[in-house]
Amino acid sequence: MEITKEQFITAYNKHLPSKWVVFVFKYFSKSTVENDMWLRKIFIGLLTTSFILGFVGTVLKMNSVVIGIPTFVFIIILGILGFIIGNGFILNNLRVRKIIKELGGISKYEYNRLSKKYLGNYP
Repeated sequence: MEITKEQFITAYNKHLPSKWVVFVFKYFSKSTVENDMWLRKIFIGLLTTSFILGFVGTVLKMNSVVIGIPTFVFIIILGILGFIIGNGFILNNLRVRKIIKELGGISKYEYNRLSKKYLGNYP
């Protein structure tokens, strides 16, 4: 049985993505547009800088405080980034499961096909 666009859109609109999911997809997905890359670039810059400082400090056998500060910053930033992306991923998967259930238990593959067909790249 083929699911019509109206059926899909009705089920989709009952379970719209939360603001958190929209935020994660806007700034941290593969389909992020160039104007929204600033947040991703900040995270990448901070992670790269703290990694390089920790690496150079280790290679040059500097004081453990000099090595520890960038390492601590790296761990904190990586944890924040993991929390942001992980929660967005989990919340979106829960939402998709609800939509799939409402559409009669179609497969995830079928949901992705219908989503691409009717919505484009929107989460």
